[in-house]
Amino acid sequence: MAFHFSKRSIDRMDGLDERIRELMHRVIAISPIDFGIPEYGGLRTVEEQHQLFCKGLSKCDGTKIKSRHQSGYAVDVYAYVGGRASWNKVHLALIAGVVLSVAQQMKLKVVWGGTFGSKDFKGWDMPHFELINA
Repeated sequence: MAFHFSKRSIDRMDGLDERIRELMHRVIAISPIDFGIPEYGGLRTVEEQHQLFCKGLSKCDGTKIKSRHQSGYAVDVYAYVGGRASWNKVHLALIAGVVLSVAQQMKLKVVWGGTFGSKDFKGWDMPHFELINA
């Protein structure tokens, strides 16, 4: 079964770099798990980024440390399983495998947030994907 994005997820990708939007559309069509783009999963203003930082949901404050979301080079996803949003690590890892494979086919350098962190705190941002060298 081929999945596709809802209008809400498509709208949440407005302003993102065209390459990351194309990547996500290719991935959703072949992913074994449906997924979407959460609120603030796409392009973020300085204010939105700062709010996420203050809530402890981001390591970037939006001014001193900027997020790749602010420049349109990053996107977050959530799995959609059984009619509900899921941030289950297994679901996100399956999606990540497809994202990284398709990115390689497209000759895009993409880093997955599941590889972020220290030895003791690896994989803290599993929903996150960003273009590097962009």
